[in-house]
Amino acid sequence: MSLTRRNFLVGAASAAGLSAIHLSAVDVAAGQPGVSTTGSAATNATEYATLLDIEKCIGCGQCVEGCHERNGHRFPEAKKPLPVMFPPGTKDEDWSAKRDVDDRLTPYNWLYIESVTVQKDGAPLELHIPRRCLHCTNPPCANLCPWGAASKEPNTGTVSIDSQTCLGGAKCRTVCPWHIPQRQSGVGLYLDLMPRFAGNGVMYKCDRCADSFAHGQLPACVEVCPQQVQTIGPRDQILAQAQKLAQERGAYLYGVTENGGTNTFYLSPVPFSDIAQQAKPGPGKPTMGPVEDSMAQAGNLTRMLMAAPLAGVAGALVSVARQGQPQTKSPHSLRDPQVDASQSSSLLKKLWVAVALLLGFTGMMQLPVASRYGIAKIPGLTWTGDFYTTLNIHYALAALLLALGFYWLGLIVRGRLRGRLTFWGKVRLGVLGIVVLSGLGRVAKNLPSITFSPGTTTFVDLVHLGFAVLLGVLCLTLWIKGHGAWREDE
Repeated sequence: MSLTRRNFLVGAASAAGLSAIHLSAVDVAAGQPGVSTTGSAATNATEYATLLDIEKCIGCGQCVEGCHERNGHRFPEAKKPLPVMFPPGTKDEDWSAKRDVDDRLTPYNWLYIESVTVQKDGAPLELHIPRRCLHCTNPPCANLCPWGAASKEPNTGTVSIDSQTCLGGAKCRTVCPWHIPQRQSGVGLYLDLMPRFAGNGVMYKCDRCADSFAHGQLPACVEVCPQQVQTIGPRDQILAQAQKLAQERGAYLYGVTENGGTNTFYLSPVPFSDIAQQAKPGPGKPTMGPVEDSMAQAGNLTRMLMAAPLAGVAGALVSVARQGQPQTKSPHSLRDPQVDASQSSSLLKKLWVAVALLLGFTGMMQLPVASRYGIAKIPGLTWTGDFYTTLNIHYALAALLLALGFYWLGLIVRGRLRGRLTFWGKVRLGVLGIVVLSGLGRVAKNLPSITFSPGTTTFVDLVHLGFAVLLGVLCLTLWIKGHGAWREDE
């Protein structure tokens, strides 16, 4: 089925009293360059959302079957035997012999029907709920993936995982509030790298049939549903439709505010708290309970980073002013600015090294290594297993490093530090500059108002990681060889 003016918002006209909304939505669709029978559905930067009216769902499972038929060619084919991984006890995840499992999310089942019985007006009511990825507006899986394998498509709002670059570290599942992505071991890039020591397969989840949707087709689950449970269209139109329906029916919405907002809205005749009480969340079975915005601190952390250079310059100016002032105790207690500057420089170097080491450590903990290699089990280092904790610390240390750098620069400009950068010091500064710039790109990516293309996301992530590792290796090598970055003037 092509995305025509008539069928683009499938089921919009089936709800009583929604004729006007349907017509307006069709007009909007007709005005979208990306909505046509011949062109792509994803050529315009418009986020698309789906509305699932679960009161209509009869639990027939045709959406599940349609998903399998449409995406079967993308299901993983594991190479056996699976690699024996290090350290001993590292578990793989193999669903290749359980492809028929359809009561939970798996690498071979990206959509399942969850059935619950709730009370409504004193009578039992059976509800059937299609469950899949909610496609968050600010997805932590895409923001925090260390390889850029998970990304949000800026033209559609679809969150996808690139099976060609994913290493299966499962960080996306850990940071997802619903733990939706599922892993299949024995497939993917890690087999060609270090299958024993790095990676564990590929993560899979619903991407709203991104490959076919980009060529003008509806997602399979939307297309095949006989009850027209799902409606898809521009997010603002679908949200307006969902809110109108909820108001008219006295119904409830899920996905509008959960995790800061998603591109999947559920419409229910009963509170979702009632559904959550009856549902049994677990592995592959996401909750219907309340979910906080996992990326809520991104804005505050970004403002802290932006303020760090100003704080460093202000600190340098204050330091210069204080160094130029005489002590008041006696005429003989005049402070030597150069002596103070030398002491300040020595302390600054030590602080800089300490912050840089901690920054590198927390950056490494953003990779899924703390749990795999037992770092999180070491007393005092349990926090390393929490990606959000290490991320916040990493942000804070990055801000401190920027402040120290601009403080140092301020002292140099004001003539309070004698010396110059050596050749290797300039090299290190250049590499550090690339790390800082790519880091700022990663920071920008975490903001809800900014979305990179998948290619840009991967590029920024790999540049940041690669040059950070290069900087660490370079500093260690030069330290061993005794090559300093700064040479004091005689």
